[in-house]
Amino acid sequence: MRDMKRTVLFLLLALAAASALAADVRAKTATAVDEKIDRAIRDSLPLCNGSKILQADLERAIPSNMTATLVRVESERPSCNGQYVGVVSKEGGFYLGTPWFLDGEQGSIEEKLKSFTWRNMQENFTPIVDRQKTREGLYRVTLMQTTERGKLPMEGEVDPAGTVFFLGHFRPLTEDVRTTRAKAFEPFIADAPAEGAAKPQVTIVEFSDFECPSCQRAAAYLDPILSKYSDKVRYVRYDLPLIGTHPWAFAAAVAGRAVHRQKPELFWTYKTQVYTNQEKLNAFNFDDFAENFAKDHELDMQKFAADIASADLKDQILKGVGTAFSNDIRATPSYMINGIIVDAGVEGKDLEAYVASLLK
Repeated sequence: MRDMKRTVLFLLLALAAASALAADVRAKTATAVDEKIDRAIRDSLPLCNGSKILQADLERAIPSNMTATLVRVESERPSCNGQYVGVVSKEGGFYLGTPWFLDGEQGSIEEKLKSFTWRNMQENFTPIVDRQKTREGLYRVTLMQTTERGKLPMEGEVDPAGTVFFLGHFRPLTEDVRTTRAKAFEPFIADAPAEGAAKPQVTIVEFSDFECPSCQRAAAYLDPILSKYSDKVRYVRYDLPLIGTHPWAFAAAVAGRAVHRQKPELFWTYKTQVYTNQEKLNAFNFDDFAENFAKDHELDMQKFAADIASADLKDQILKGVGTAFSNDIRATPSYMINGIIVDAGVEGKDLEAYVASLLK
């Protein structure tokens, strides 16, 4: 239980906020909504076959320049079920996520955020608040968590009164959510392991964790897609180690990047061997496993050791994790296809079907 509380995964904090929302909402089936808002909501949510999107009145207080709606997703797929808040500002901004209502906390904005995160996660976060207002009149916030692997940053926005914190950012309602989301990941995707088409029509980003059993089971989901559409599809593997719940996942991510820096194609062999041996690996033997892999495949061991120890490499992975949590990625494995988060479906069949629909 302690490890679960230490996880920085967005979902855990969202649960605390969602429970507060549930008591203050009168659920009802949504009536007609503005077409742009409806499209923004749908593009922001994971694409799940057969899911039903409902809306409800939200009776929690939010900044006066905003209107909010509770959005509920009901699906036979447990991973697709969820509860979110859609917010539109008078300035034309849009947000979908689970705000943290801070009205029960005392002190400055920084103190309120520290109190909220400690009360719900039993972890210390250091909030850095930029008091230059955004277009919506909010302050930008970076939440820094000190982990055993380094500082992990997550971004959000808070109203000047310190009553509500939005994890993530408002986007102009006129912008394509898919394009904006994909752009946020570009700096990390540029250095990530990838295979397939050099100039793709479809880009699939898999957010994955080497220690995650679900990721191990899903490791081959993209094989038939790449086999069939290798000239049109590019697959990018994005490291999302869940620090706290998975003790050796971060070390595995770092070692994988060290392999990739020397021999990019060898990374895929590394990925296969890690997942093949996942049940045998632990925090005590993983370093030996990685070192033996590097030796067996004749890597430059001096360079490999330097990359393993690289503060810049570790910092890049941590920033990538924070960016994922701040941009709608809430679990591993997750899949983003051309900026849309897509549920894999049974044995990855929905991924293949969605890619086929884009290429049709």
